[in-house]
Amino acid sequence: MTKTVLFLFFLFIGLLGALVFYFRPSVKRHVKPGDPWELAKSYEVRGLDLSHWNGRVIYDGLDSLDFVFLKVSEGDDRVDDTFEQHYEAFLERDIPVGAYHFFRFDVEGKEQAQHFLKQLDGRHLQLPLVIDVEQHGNISVAQEKVKNRLRAFMKELKKHTKHQPIIYTNGDGYRDFIEEDFGNHTLWLSSTNAWRPTMMDCTFWQFNIDADLMAITHRADLNVFRGSREEWDEYLAEHKPYVISMN
Repeated sequence: MTKTVLFLFFLFIGLLGALVFYFRPSVKRHVKPGDPWELAKSYEVRGLDLSHWNGRVIYDGLDSLDFVFLKVSEGDDRVDDTFEQHYEAFLERDIPVGAYHFFRFDVEGKEQAQHFLKQLDGRHLQLPLVIDVEQHGNISVAQEKVKNRLRAFMKELKKHTKHQPIIYTNGDGYRDFIEEDFGNHTLWLSSTNAWRPTMMDCTFWQFNIDADLMAITHRADLNVFRGSREEWDEYLAEHKPYVISMN
């Protein structure tokens, strides 16, 4: 075997060993994480939305947040089992709280609204109620039927709260269900593309759906209010704290 062949052979073995060592699960490589707020860093009013999917939350790390939206219910029979705990924690820390309902396309709108409101009866809130409208997690239902159920949902909510709900959706949901029929509602848009919030003129923007906020939680949905801090103060003044009542 020539010296050149031996050299190449040992070089290959060395490189292979280095790769195996580098990718071993037990080896911890300290990589500095990027800023999870980077995409929306130009907006200073920041918040989270939380449900049981987010896991454990360290409430003592919440001082820097300006608002939170909490999942309450889904369809006409499901309740998020973390809502009570989250609600009490944020209320205690005087962080403005909003509540949202995941809208099921295959369930009548009035029944969904009544289920949502029942869970909130007697609760103190500082942000308008939210309806989550998206294809993900829903079965296929005729577009017009979905819109009719949405109208029934909105009507029932307004009957008991006197306020128009915020609509949370993504690009597809906006195009298919919201744009032509519910364009007068405040929009909370989920998009990881910076151009979409401007194009769709949303008030709230969910731009990161899997952020690691080490001081709070390791799986968070990040949101911003698309305005200045002065405009945020005006928004809160316009939407004064209220209590849900089913009476």
